Amino acid sequence: MVHSLFTWLSIAAGGAIGACLRFALSTHINKNVIVHQHLQIGTLMVNVIGSAAMGIMYVLITEKAHLHPDFKGVLMVGLLGAFTTFSTFSIETINFIENGHPQVAIVYVLASVLLSIAAAWVAIIATRMI
Repeated sequence: MVHSLFTWLSIAAGGAIGACLRFALSTHINKNVIVHQHLQIGTLMVNVIGSAAMGIMYVLITEKAHLHPDFKGVLMVGLLGAFTTFSTFSIETINFIENGHPQVAIVYVLASVLLSIAAAWVAIIATRMI
């Protein structure tokens, strides 16, 4: 499938906005929320929030057609794809292990995966009810 230049540019613009939002929010959370001395939760919270937003967008675009399908690229692939971050999560997990905190790494991985999936699922169910 060939995509138009507009599609590529809209995904790029959404990605730029999503990356900036991720940086701003995770930095703010890491600076202001202390859960554990070795665990900054900015990336975790961004991924949970992004998963919930992805669940909402999924239903609004693919099931309810409240948003035009063209928004899938800019919102889901660009904005939310750049907002959430598996790569940062992976590096943070490795840093916990290499710095002698394997228990924190395990909690971080479980919390990240389970909370993100739960957030997406709850968002999908709630949005379907609207």
